[in-house]
Amino acid sequence: MKGFIFEKKNKAFEKIMATECNKVYGDTFLMKEESIERIGNNVSLIFEDMDFKSEGASKLIICGNSPIDKNTINIQFADDQNTSKQIVEFAHTQDYEEMVFSLEKMTGIKTVTFIFLPGCNFDFKWFRFEV
Repeated sequence: MKGFIFEKKNKAFEKIMATECNKVYGDTFLMKEESIERIGNNVSLIFEDMDFKSEGASKLIICGNSPIDKNTINIQFADDQNTSKQIVEFAHTQDYEEMVFSLEKMTGIKTVTFIFLPGCNFDFKWFRFEV
């Protein structure tokens, strides 16, 4: 007997558009069709149910634009037991560019929150975690 097998994609390792966040809140941001732009003071983008499995993620690729010298982005990983934060700095760009960041390995199902602090001015298109 022949049939189909459907495998559920694991969004944690897929390219995720910033606009696909479960929640966004903060003082200043502009929601566009394919990006969130002018991200500034105290903005948080929340992505729920990110399953990093047991192999985990130790790399993050962000496609963004930083019209200022650098944007410091706090990335919070939370589950029922623990919350941890890691910091990346996205350097100045003229347009949207991809930057790769090394992370401490993250495993299991997490809520991932990108937190932009006062002084940020960032345009966020997409991100992807890798092993």
